[in-house]
Amino acid sequence: MVRKLRSVPETGEIVIGKIIRVNPFSAQVQLDEYPNIEGSIHISEVARSWIKDIRTFAKEGQQVAALVLKVEADKNRVDLSLKRVSKNEADAKLKSIKNEQRTEKFLEIAAKEIGSDLNKAYKEAGFKLQEEFGSLTEGFRISIEPQGKELLLKKGIPQKWVDAIASVAEKVLEEKEVDLKVKLEITSYAPNGVQIIKNALLEIEKKGIDVKYISAPKYSLSLKTKNAKKSERVLRETCEAVVKKIEQGGGKASFVLVK
Repeated sequence: MVRKLRSVPETGEIVIGKIIRVNPFSAQVQLDEYPNIEGSIHISEVARSWIKDIRTFAKEGQQVAALVLKVEADKNRVDLSLKRVSKNEADAKLKSIKNEQRTEKFLEIAAKEIGSDLNKAYKEAGFKLQEEFGSLTEGFRISIEPQGKELLLKKGIPQKWVDAIASVAEKVLEEKEVDLKVKLEITSYAPNGVQIIKNALLEIEKKGIDVKYISAPKYSLSLKTKNAKKSERVLRETCEAVVKKIEQGGGKASFVLVK
């Protein structure tokens, strides 16, 4: 399991673990990312519906995603909730862990490139990547962005590790192109409303966003990119600016990102 800078989780964090004991009114969970921590799920936090028998929902050996409600660091235990974690959140957490496990292998490769090992890699760079960027995976991804290496240096990652991480990331992190789409509706009641809408759409196209007319007042926007996170932010900010401008002129506008 990927190592963590912190020895205990934080309140509000989603964690993955395995149920090791089921009692009449609670289930005990061994946390994957925090091996010295045992979590407890009270029967009231197992499911949203009324529960007659906790074993209907919690079984020994079952892998679960749970929300941390309370942390007792001195006792190495936490209170958890199953019912407060959605399926999407659970799936995202599992995907995140798999990505981190994969990236840990890349960190070990980077260590070997400079004659080091995984223990030193974590002490000198890995934990810092987690602290500054939230995960090893995000740190590796940033390292191959424009000015990414400079950002890692500013965050305190030593030069030798920045170079090694970026070198490995360039070889293994080939980002797939995605097509982000937005549904946009614009209506203007001004005498020159048609021109106002045309100008708004031109401003959108200047950002490299493709605009297609569907039927008044609907438009489809699309942006192909290899950096989905950054491009989604650009799309949102651009659409928000258009909506604000149209509404200031007495018109109506709205948009929704198509998942």
